[in-house]
Amino acid sequence: MSNVAKLFLSAVKEVPEKKALIINADLSLSWFELYCYAQNLVNKLNVVGVNRNDRIGIYIPHCSEQVVAILAVFLADSVFTIISSTLKIDQIKHQICDSDIRGLLVDGDISNELSSLLSYRQIDIITVEKITGPPTVLTNVINDVTKSIPTDVACIIYTSGSTGNPKGIVVPHRTLLDGARIVSGYLGITEDDILLSILPLGFDYGLNQLLSVIYKKAKIKISDSNLPNDIFSQIHEYGITGFAAVPSMWVHFFNKKYFDSKNTNLLDSLRYVTTAGGKHSEDLLINLQELFPQTEIIIMYGLTESFRSAYLPASEVFKRIGSIGKAVPEVELLVLNENGQECKPGEKGELYHRGAFVNYGYLNNEELTKRRFIKLRTGGVGCRDEYIVRSGDLVSKDEEGYIYFHERIDTQIKCSGYRISPNQVEEIALMIPDIKSVAVVGVEDYELGQVVGLVYSTYSGEETMKQEMNRVFNKNLPSYAVPRHVHFLNDLPVTGHGKLDYQKIKSHVLGLS
Repeated sequence: MSNVAKLFLSAVKEVPEKKALIINADLSLSWFELYCYAQNLVNKLNVVGVNRNDRIGIYIPHCSEQVVAILAVFLADSVFTIISSTLKIDQIKHQICDSDIRGLLVDGDISNELSSLLSYRQIDIITVEKITGPPTVLTNVINDVTKSIPTDVACIIYTSGSTGNPKGIVVPHRTLLDGARIVSGYLGITEDDILLSILPLGFDYGLNQLLSVIYKKAKIKISDSNLPNDIFSQIHEYGITGFAAVPSMWVHFFNKKYFDSKNTNLLDSLRYVTTAGGKHSEDLLINLQELFPQTEIIIMYGLTESFRSAYLPASEVFKRIGSIGKAVPEVELLVLNENGQECKPGEKGELYHRGAFVNYGYLNNEELTKRRFIKLRTGGVGCRDEYIVRSGDLVSKDEEGYIYFHERIDTQIKCSGYRISPNQVEEIALMIPDIKSVAVVGVEDYELGQVVGLVYSTYSGEETMKQEMNRVFNKNLPSYAVPRHVHFLNDLPVTGHGKLDYQKIKSHVLGLS
């Protein structure tokens, strides 16, 4: 298969009447009907002159219309980037400018500030039709209209790095196609499966669910709610057989405030759940097993830079607490020390990913690409080097080759599956005139994985009003990046070299939180 559009078209042609996308209890779209919605949107893209490889922003929340938008961009031989509605206006502007989009797909009105930016940059706004029933305009299936090949760019996924603004990771069709084939294979997904999508399609983990459904010609329900009672109701109502979540979501399933334990009787259809994007403590796994006693729990691990890397099957979850498993098929995971040598069992080193899923690096950031996508001479003298990905994760292997995650090598904070740049939060804090010095660290949190901790000093020697700090943070940061622990010190501790001592600062935050 040469591109994702052709993968989609194969389902449309082979099983046109089979249900593909569940909208609600009274409405589902067949593969042909889904194609008609997507192709009608392609016609709109054609009207404004969208061409092959043009970049298209999708500013639509997690819903069925977002699926139509993604498929339409594929059919138009263009490149999509999903712009999250949780972002602040400055972050939205950054993504629009950094990705240099040609058009923006929306499902309704947008702010005047965003509209002005789009007008200034001559970006077309295209409205996606609301799905209220079968498509009103039917269209013939157009064969062989797409020209993209596996090495062409399919999408740009934005993820926060350890410094500065979110980084755009350039993903080719090859990665998405391999992901659909390989992941659906080891999860055992079939055409009879019905998946529930609660994770953002703008992240690799959530996007892979959609692509696996297309590959297997299965069925998917896009959920507009992450509340446990709503999820369990949907599992029962639609006969859901599998879904994916992140550790910070699971905590709510164990909280009586959000979850009625009577709903556990509604899980007969559920074959598996996957979980990734954070640490899985023994307590969390025990709670999951009690919640899903007849369901396979599968731990997964991946980087946006390399899509999917490892998985731990249900049979090993309680035998190897803390493990992220072994490499997925067609991937090799190396654990190397600072000298680039393979670590012995039990020895900690950095995880490197090679093989399938290695993406094209960071958009407009050659320096970071060179740091994270490094060359490996696998073919010997006279051969071209292979590119592999540095994870930035400190891990170790046991005697049987199972990998265990220990911590991030850099200072990145991961809250509810979102990566947060401490430097970005520090820069926002320094916008407050009286703040002299600031340091941001990650603080472990049972519900969210990590939250932001901030320590600061001032020129006046007095604490800054919390009301003023909250105003600045809420205006300039997404909610998950707003500091939860804020502490004042007369002077921040420094190392012997005069640099901020983050270890002492983190200890201070933990001691006061």
